Amino acid sequence: MIDGGADSKVCADSKLFEEVVRPLLERGLNVRFQARGASMSPAIRDGEVVEVTPVMVTKLRKDDIVLAKSHAGFRLHRIVAADPSKDVFITRGDRGQQNDPALKAEQILGLARAKEVRVGRNIVQARFRGVGGWMLRSAARMQYVSRKVLARAAAISGSSFAIANFCLLLLFAASMSA
Repeated sequence: MIDGGADSKVCADSKLFEEVVRPLLERGLNVRFQARGASMSPAIRDGEVVEVTPVMVTKLRKDDIVLAKSHAGFRLHRIVAADPSKDVFITRGDRGQQNDPALKAEQILGLARAKEVRVGRNIVQARFRGVGGWMLRSAARMQYVSRKVLARAAAISGSSFAIANFCLLLLFAASMSA
């Protein structure tokens, strides 16, 4: 979904979404939109903002996440098999049990490059490729989980228990990174 302001929302399966996104990507511009659905969780969660870049389909490879349009609408799924010479690309959501119907090159609009994550008070772009993006995505997830654990512990037993749990969580995180 694209958030176009306080009252206007453009659904990703709409004709308007295509009228906006396709020409921008064809001109070589990146687009950002709010992803909807849980099919790509945990890589892309419902409501996260994703940046999609133009793509040369000959350079697509297994594990790339692409924005594609099929008869079922738009989807942002991972490539599980790619054969550019035969013009066949198979995608699947990370939570999916079955592959999506085969795609042709013209159905692939772009490549998901990054998603926005909150680290501390900052919102940063974490790329889908590379160690740096993985570290940012992991830090954001750890922050989210620890905030939930602290809130629950504080509600159950008071602040001293929450502080002790937080210290244990920090020790665990430090041991995992070492």
